[in-house]
Amino acid sequence: MASALAAPLMPFLRPMPLPRPSTIRCLLRYSTSAPCRAEDRNLAASRTASPTYPPPSMRSNLRPKESHASHRSSHPKKTRNYPIRGTSHHQPAAPKLIPTPIAPLAEELCAPNLPYFVTRTPSNELPIYTLRKRGGNMLLTRVKKIDGKIEDLRDQLRAHLGLGEKEAVINRITGHVVLKGHHRPKVEQFLRERKF
Repeated sequence: MASALAAPLMPFLRPMPLPRPSTIRCLLRYSTSAPCRAEDRNLAASRTASPTYPPPSMRSNLRPKESHASHRSSHPKKTRNYPIRGTSHHQPAAPKLIPTPIAPLAEELCAPNLPYFVTRTPSNELPIYTLRKRGGNMLLTRVKKIDGKIEDLRDQLRAHLGLGEKEAVINRITGHVVLKGHHRPKVEQFLRERKF
């Protein structure tokens, strides 16, 4: 049994032949301790040079503190004062992080007693969104998450904002009230007065 196992292992246990001399020469070329390597002439000259070797005529000048590379780099560009053009269209007011306190209306005009209800978003904000359509020329305000009689909310918003009949409409598919123009602050104040 032992002789059967020993036979296939014998080729692996045989010593390998020596590498070719060209391979050894190629590897010794990178060695610093190779005795057969000829020393670089410049390296040998630098070892035997006198301490005063670079004469003053060969020494490089010190680097100047100011750059003389280019006239453009040392002189800044002239600032040109162009006329400031005002905005050509209405900009919506920036939203406030802390809303201003609003005095609520009478109890019969507030949230539980109204025929509609506006639910807040998960982040406790009123669901009022501003939109831009037709390349930014058409400004819209959308009120979402309305339960109950949407027509009453639309009519009250139309009267409060002074909009026409076609400027405040209801999207029957989504159940949203869509107002023409950016009216987010006014709609938000309207809803907060009614304790939504």
